[in-house]
Order: sequence, then structure tokens, then C-alpha cells
Amino acid sequence: MREALPEFQRRGIRVGCVVQGTAEEMARFCGRHGVEALCIPDPQRESYRAMGLERTRWRHILFPAPEGRRRRAAAKAAGCPISLEGTFQKYSDVLQLPGAALVSRDGIILWLHRGASPSDLPSPAEILTGVAARFVV
Repeated sequence: MREALPEFQRRGIRVGCVVQGTAEEMARFCGRHGVEALCIPDPQRESYRAMGLERTRWRHILFPAPEGRRRRAAAKAAGCPISLEGTFQKYSDVLQLPGAALVSRDGIILWLHRGASPSDLPSPAEILTGVAARFVV
């Protein structure tokens, strides 16, 4: 996402990252990963439940599908490996499936992607060329 952030900003899209943790944990996570987006703490994972994001099973974490292995390797190569420190934070749920949303300035969800597996997230390019392009003038 870091590499695509300038293009999102150019299009007037503000990128946010919801972190499973307190404000202090969020600050450490966002600082460690160089997140230049709006970071939002959500220790109780209320936003995850509100968007209907489900949880996975341990076998999908321990034995990821090929796409999951590819994404983990890419994240590690980009300097964002899996962090055991972050994984075992009090409010972190390693089984929480990911999601992505396009939300209007009024707080209305215009588009929502619910991850079906731990690695199921659209790429920034997919968001920019697909869904976001339809809503941003």
C-alpha cells in the first residue's frame, strides 16, 4: 500500500488503517511499518464485526494456501514480516479475516471486500482501477 499511497492521495482518497489494538499499540504498529495513512485503533474489533468480517481457522494460518505464502514472502521482502510481538498483543486476533472498504466522507460504505482467507485482500492497483475509479471524481 505504501507504494500506491501517492496515487490514492492524488485522486483525493484518504487511506485509513484499522489496527486491532489500543492507541498505544496502533502508534507502535503504524510507526514500525511506516504507515502514512490515518491509523484508527479498534481494540474491541467493533469495525470488523460491523462490516461482517469473519474469523478463520488455525489451519489456514499455519498452512497457508499458495497465495498466502506468496503474500507473506512479498510482505517480508518489503520489510513487513509477520510480527510475533504484534500477533500476541492483548487485543490482536490472529484469526480475524481482513477486509477493505471504500467509505464516503459521510461515513457511508460504498464498497466492501470481506476477505475469505487470511491473504484475501485486493491489491491497491485493483482498488484504484476497479472500485475506487467508479466513485472518485
